[in-house]
Amino acid sequence: MSTSNKYLDQTLQGLHWTPLEMTSFDAPPITQSTTASTGAAASPPVPSAAELRRQIQELRAMAQTRGQAEGYAAGHAQGLATGLTEGQEQGQAQGYEDGLAQGHKAGSEQARQACNQLLTLADACAASIANMEAEMGQALISLSVRIAEQILRTTLDTQPEKILGLIHDITHQDHNQDATLKLRLHPDDLELVKSYLDKEPGVGLWRLLPDNSITRGGCIAETSQGDIDATLETRWKRVIAALGHNSVLGQGR
Repeated sequence: MSTSNKYLDQTLQGLHWTPLEMTSFDAPPITQSTTASTGAAASPPVPSAAELRRQIQELRAMAQTRGQAEGYAAGHAQGLATGLTEGQEQGQAQGYEDGLAQGHKAGSEQARQACNQLLTLADACAASIANMEAEMGQALISLSVRIAEQILRTTLDTQPEKILGLIHDITHQDHNQDATLKLRLHPDDLELVKSYLDKEPGVGLWRLLPDNSITRGGCIAETSQGDIDATLETRWKRVIAALGHNSVLGQGR
């Protein structure tokens, strides 16, 4: 039942009147009680049908107005609550999307910065490793040169006949056999080389000259075609230069 109909029924229930009873057209008998009541107030008149309809319409209009007011209040409250809920949900969704977008942007920027830092660190490490390898390479070469020098000197001291291979290569080159060839040697190598040349046929005429400025194990040949520097220092320098190193024989001692 609607609110307006309920209100109309409650209002009609509050109305009471006595229906008209037509029992007789005869005049009622005059009694003492009747005579005594002539001076009293008359009973309220019974409303007509038109009046009842008017009252009913007024009550119905009042009930409808009240129902509309109550319905509006209830709908307004429910709409307000629904609007607040929807607004809160939309606000949370929008806030989540905005926060997600900002977080993704910030995370991407941090990842990019971290990647750049790692690349910079990797480049620095690569450069450091390259420098370390270069330094270690030079250090190893220097160590190898010193070791080779010590081995060379030890070999020449213990095996002086190693010079004979050098003498063989020089004396078997195509020289003018008629010209006088000179061979400068360290005095300690002079007898060893002289003994070798005496036993070696077809080497030409060589004049052996002692020279204290020449390190043992090396020599200088003077021919008509030019001088041959076969000193130990010159040969050592050529070998070391081929390794990309610059060292003079005797520095590692």
